[in-house]
Order: sequence, then structure tokens, then C-alpha cells
Amino acid sequence: MKFSEYQSKSAVTDIRPDKTDIAYPLLGLAGEVGSLVAEYKKRLRTGRGYYGFEDEVKEELGDLLWYVAALARTMNIDLDSVAEANIRKISTAWGVELPPPRVYDAGYPPEQRFPRQFEVLFTTYERDGLPRVSIYLGDQAIGDPLDDNVYDEDHYRFHDAFHLAHVAVLGWSPVIRSLMKRKRKANPEVDRVEDGARAVFTEEGLVAFVFSIAANEGYFQESERVDWDLLKTIQRITKNLEVADQPLLAWQTAILKGYSVWRGLCEHNGGIVTLDLDKRDIRFKPRPA
Repeated sequence: MKFSEYQSKSAVTDIRPDKTDIAYPLLGLAGEVGSLVAEYKKRLRTGRGYYGFEDEVKEELGDLLWYVAALARTMNIDLDSVAEANIRKISTAWGVELPPPRVYDAGYPPEQRFPRQFEVLFTTYERDGLPRVSIYLGDQAIGDPLDDNVYDEDHYRFHDAFHLAHVAVLGWSPVIRSLMKRKRKANPEVDRVEDGARAVFTEEGLVAFVFSIAANEGYFQESERVDWDLLKTIQRITKNLEVADQPLLAWQTAILKGYSVWRGLCEHNGGIVTLDLDKRDIRFKPRPA
């Protein structure tokens, strides 16, 4: 039976005086969830002697489905479309494989494109009593030396690892494109919007925002997933940029891989970051002694 068919057939048992009132199905959903919890509590208390648990769960799930259908009817929502949209949603965030990489700079002159594979060297030194980081593409320094720009050391000076993860996994980073002088000037509109100051500030703000969350999450060291609400916030922040077409799974991968590289840089006080855009991969390796 399809959800829409159940939704239609269950309507004949909907005896609410006011079919526009959503309170009844909402309260019903809350009540049935409570009933499920109560059944589980009974099972914990009774142990293996409680043989009716599976049947009770089936019945409570059926009641939950009735209230879901009632709420959907009240809101003029088709349950089939709800189910299809949910599958799309969870596939983009919790799928197991990333789609093929996007190449946002395809068709541009080589000097305006990201290399498909390259390495970046992070070197460290101290000046004015502060630890600083410089990064190099080959023998060319890119960007200015960075310190943490904070009262208490937090190793944010290595945060270009996160921008590089955006390049490797998403094929996107206005910050790194600017540092590498690979802005897409062949298309003035793309140069202005996608590679311009606003896009750069957006990415920098996004990285700082995620870092503030990561500080309370052990910098994702033990994490296999990133919080759904955080991913949705990132999606909203970037909704007007070309990277808006990236699935949430790609953002999750970029964050987890980026923080893995960042932790390696922190532990070894610098090192080499290798990127493979074709494989959507980024890795850390210590600098040879």
C-alpha cells in the first residue's frame, strides 16, 4: 500500500469535528510516542518474559501512522511526496558515496583553474613571541603569514587547511582561488560574484563559524558525522553561490577531512597537505626530516 492510499483510506475514520485543527493529530503523535516508550520500559522491567513487545510496537507504529496521515491531510500535504522528499534529503546527507566531483572552473584558461592534484606546504616560525604559519605552493608563498589572532592559542593559524578541504572535496574556495591568483577573470560576472570579496568573506565567516562549533565537539576527532543543523546552516549561508548545488554529504566530508588535516598540522607543527580533486580527497603528511 502506498502512503497516499493509506492517507485516503484512513480519512474515513477521522471523526474530528474540525478537520482544520492540527492540535489533535499533534497531540496524538506525542501520545503514541509516549506509548512506545512505555512499552519499552515494560520490556526492560519484564525482560525476556515479555513476549508481546513486537506486536505492541507494530500497533503503536500503526497509530503513529494514522496521526501522521491526519496531520498531512490537515496541512494538504501528500504523504508520498513527503516520503520521496525525505529519501532525497537523507541521501544527500547520509549517503555512503559522493557523486562525481563538480568542476566549477571547467572551460577556463589553465591559469584560472585549480590544479586537479597539488601539494601545499605549511611552515611555522616564531616572531614577536607569536607562533606563525606561512603556506607555499611549490616555492611560492601564497597569502600572508598568520598567527592565531586570539588571546589564547587555538591553532587557528592552520585554518587554511579548511579552505583547502573545500577545494579538494567541493572544487570550490574563493579564498584559495584568490590566494593562488586563479580568479576566473575570463568571465567578469563570475569573477565579480563567485570569486569576489563577498564570496571570500562568506567562506571566511563560514570557516570561523564551523570552528566555533568544532571547539565544543573535540574538533570532530571522534566524529563520523556532522550535526544536521550545522550542515543545513552551511547550506543556507552558501545558497546564492555556485557551491549551493553540493549535497550535504559533500560538506560533511569536507569538514571531517579538513579537520583531520588540521589536527595533523597542529600535532606536527606544520607539514604537507596533498589534494586530489578528482578523488575529492585531501590528506596530511609530515614534512620530511
